[in-house]
Amino acid sequence: MASAYPLKTKRDYGDKTRIDMNQSYQVAYWKERFGVTEQELSEGVRAAGALARKVETYLNLTTNSAERH
Repeated sequence: MASAYPLKTKRDYGDKTRIDMNQSYQVAYWKERFGVTEQELSEGVRAAGALARKVETYLNLTTNSAERH
């Protein structure tokens, strides 16, 4: 019997709503998607949680405030 949930692969890991900093392929994807370094992505996840939309909002706010100064 086939599983109701498809296996997550490195090319299409399925859940692109959360960021798992322990998965190198996800880190690479989100770094490119947001145009940030691994350090900035890590800080964003630490500050905003693992939800990608919250991390994106956090990164946008910190980038915009840094550009103003």
